[in-house]
Amino acid sequence: MPHLPGTDRFGRWFVPGLLAGLLALVMAWAPFSSMVNLVCMPLHRMEIQGGEGMGMPWAMQRAQGPIIQPLAAFPHLQRQGIVMKVGVHADSIYELSLAQKTYFVDGRFWLEWPNTVQVWMQREHLDPLAVVDFMNQVEDWNSEVVPDFSQPEQRPDGTWYQSFRFSSLFDVRKIDLRKYPFGSLQLPIVLQVVPAHSVIDGRPLLLVPERNQRGIIGEDASLDGYSLISATLAPVVRTYRTDYGLNRLVRISQVQCLFNYRSSFWPGFIKYVLPLAIIVLVVLISPYLDSSLGDVRLAIPTTALLTLVFLQQGYSAGLPQTPYLSYLDKLYAVAYLICIGLFILFAWSSNRYSLASDDQKAAVQVGLDRIDQRFQLVSLGLIALVAFEAWLS
Repeated sequence: MPHLPGTDRFGRWFVPGLLAGLLALVMAWAPFSSMVNLVCMPLHRMEIQGGEGMGMPWAMQRAQGPIIQPLAAFPHLQRQGIVMKVGVHADSIYELSLAQKTYFVDGRFWLEWPNTVQVWMQREHLDPLAVVDFMNQVEDWNSEVVPDFSQPEQRPDGTWYQSFRFSSLFDVRKIDLRKYPFGSLQLPIVLQVVPAHSVIDGRPLLLVPERNQRGIIGEDASLDGYSLISATLAPVVRTYRTDYGLNRLVRISQVQCLFNYRSSFWPGFIKYVLPLAIIVLVVLISPYLDSSLGDVRLAIPTTALLTLVFLQQGYSAGLPQTPYLSYLDKLYAVAYLICIGLFILFAWSSNRYSLASDDQKAAVQVGLDRIDQRFQLVSLGLIALVAFEAWLS
């Protein structure tokens, strides 16, 4: 029985069509499930007004972020509170670990307080380090805070002063890696009043940055691959979700010292994006190989897939787990999709070319070349679309 062109078209397209459909389902499952979870996520509101009740007991609520507000949002605390001034100078910042979300800082901080606080500390047999501490310090055994002189000094205006040298490992609670390896990085040092001593003789103890402090950061506070943008001191109030056994709403005064860095573009591009771009470029050039070279064409996307896996494992080992995809993750995802799609296309085209009769091979090759060109254009458009969306998200 003679072979009729097109009679086996369904059979030839069934397997690659099935694979392509399964691949599309797998690629679409993650964003689809994320949207469903977002829509179904219950919303909890907490109403906090002047230290009174809340819409839902904190013990019944799910994990939520800390309630941190600017000190300016509490004018009654500013009127009633006793002010302790804070100054910070970071001599050096080093050993940043994105995977562990930690970094080291060597420097000094100093405190200035009125005589009212000094009388209270003497009565309670406390020193300043028992009243103020680092909120985001990670390891006590690997950190030290040493007073520059053994006892506080009283100044002519009646205020008291003491400075401290510190070398500590600090925790970075939030790192935004959506644009990694580009974007910004914010490293905090948080000084706070110890919760048990947040109220002195019925008045709240407030930490306030020293006015017009200069030189928050030293000459050795640079990080490799990042440029320092700014360093700021900001007074905030944190409302805790526990009363620490004090039988009252605990609001703690804090001073946040924030070091703002921005990643350097070209080092990140050369180290992370350029190798990925070269691999994708080689993959997209491979359709120009003759359709008769089926084995060679099939080897290119499989080799590229293995290379992409090792590259991604190399850079992701130094990053923490995140509930979102970074800029680089999205580029790798589209690169995987292109390699798998091209492998399916080459497998199908090689099979079709080998089954074609000798007098039809030239026409089949022309048709396959046309499909290859369309795949290249679609792939380039997909890369541009994903890169644009990832940069804006």
